[in-house]
Amino acid sequence: MKLKKLEERFYQMTGETWKLSNGHKLGGDEDLVLENENQTSFETSNREAAKRRNLPKLLTKVAPPAEQPTQKVPDFPEEPPETAEEVVTVALRCPSGKVLRRRFFKSCSSQVLSDWMMKIGYHTSLYSLSTSFPRRPLEVEGGWSLQDIGITVDTVLNVEEKEPSN
Repeated sequence: MKLKKLEERFYQMTGETWKLSNGHKLGGDEDLVLENENQTSFETSNREAAKRRNLPKLLTKVAPPAEQPTQKVPDFPEEPPETAEEVVTVALRCPSGKVLRRRFFKSCSSQVLSDWMMKIGYHTSLYSLSTSFPRRPLEVEGGWSLQDIGITVDTVLNVEEKEPSN
C-alpha cells in the first residue's frame, strides 16, 4: 500500500498521472472481432483492419497540376575548337571567386555572354558584366557582336552585383 502511494506521488510530481488511470479505448465504435479466428497472417490482419477503419471520403476532385510557365532556354552556340580562327576565350570572374572559361567566335552575338552568365546562376537583373581594366560596364544587350563591343582578344570579365536603385 505504501509502495502504491509512493508511485502515485512520483507520477504526480513528474506529470505522468495518466499512468495511474485505466484509460479508455480510442476509435469509438470500431469492432475488433475477427470474422475468422484461423486467419492469423500479418497481411490478412492488415486487410481486415483497413476494412474496419472509418476513413473520410474525398469531397472534392483533385485539381490537375498547374502548367509551369515556359522559360526561355538560352541557345548557346557550340564551343569552337582552340585551333579555329576568329575565336576569343572569355573568362568570367564570379563573385564567389570561381573563374569560368569558354571560347566564342568573334562574330557571336554579345547576348550569349549574358545568357552564359544566367546559365551559371547569375541573373541579369541582379548582376552585370564589366571589363577588368579599365573597369567599365559592358553593354551586352542589342544585336552587337563580341567584336563590336570590343572583345577581340582573350578577355576576363567580372560578374558584379548591381547596386540597388532606391
